[in-house]
Amino acid sequence: MSVFKLKIIDRLFITQLSKMMLGVMTVLMVILLSQRLVRLFSKVTAGELSTDAVWALITFNMLLLTIKVLPVALLLSILLVLGRMYRDHEMTALFSAGVGLSRIYRAVFLFVTPLFVLTLYLSLIVTPMLMQEIERVKTSDESSLDIRGIAEGRFNEFSRGDLVFYVEKITDDDKMHNIFIQNLQHGKLGITASKSGEIKVDPETGDRFIILNDGRRYEGVPGQADYKVTKFKQYGVVVAEKSDAVLNFGTKEKSTIELMGMDSPRAVSELQKRWSLPLALVTFALLVVPISRVSPRAGMYGNLLIALLIYVIFENFMNLSHSWLVKGVIPAWVGVWWVHIAMIGLAGVMVVRMLGFSYIKKTLLLKR
Repeated sequence: MSVFKLKIIDRLFITQLSKMMLGVMTVLMVILLSQRLVRLFSKVTAGELSTDAVWALITFNMLLLTIKVLPVALLLSILLVLGRMYRDHEMTALFSAGVGLSRIYRAVFLFVTPLFVLTLYLSLIVTPMLMQEIERVKTSDESSLDIRGIAEGRFNEFSRGDLVFYVEKITDDDKMHNIFIQNLQHGKLGITASKSGEIKVDPETGDRFIILNDGRRYEGVPGQADYKVTKFKQYGVVVAEKSDAVLNFGTKEKSTIELMGMDSPRAVSELQKRWSLPLALVTFALLVVPISRVSPRAGMYGNLLIALLIYVIFENFMNLSHSWLVKGVIPAWVGVWWVHIAMIGLAGVMVVRMLGFSYIKKTLLLKR
């Protein structure tokens, strides 16, 4: 029984690609995650998200970004590794020793194959699960306690404008002083002012109240003179009623099995988007090997711009194809597959140009 063993050149490429991809993914994750963090924390400041929810969303978004950056990370990693080897004359030495382009592709795909299997699992199985968890966190956060981001000296609006809350000062123990509340109940406008108060939660219902101490309440219908004035020692105002929200998952949150049983254009588009992510690894692996060839004197960063330009074109055509699928402009069998085929065709043209048409023709004749 023969045991599969990696050759020295295979180990060389796999080691270099692993190190480079780890570094590239770290840089990309820091850049992309920082943008997400700014948006999420701005929502916390505005009171649209709670602190507990935002940390859960950061975790799920980090996992989603890790899955999404795999193709571009692979593209850049192969380009940088091969470009450095061309610059340092390592590729020249390998070609002189009889290592051909097919051996380079073999070493690259020994690294890409397990990554393809992992990405296939993450894209088809893990991604919809993460999207469902994000939706659960958002729904739970929206349907639960509604007071967030209360700051002293600022008017806060809750319950779609039915309640306006103002507090002059908040102490370190979360006690509020000089409180003003305006709310609507049963068509009547209520204005409440008190010297102090605090927020409490009903342990049975989960409703949140503002308990006010030593104040007055004015209640009546705007435009009428029969206002009711009440002086109180303690008064509670319901700010948020906890309700069991029903989760309605869209196509992005549905599992791959569910999408396969649906005929809607959006479901087909989402399904092809999930398959395209691992397929992009194969497409980029075929494409980037000829792109990475540079002259030792030219440096390795010139082709980096070409690779990034090709990636941008690839992504734009993918987004355009998804839009066409949803609108019914192109049939499902065309879908986004034509973009991958076009890129693989471009890779073939570049390989022929790299080796020379006469060499390809001679090789094919020898095989016959």
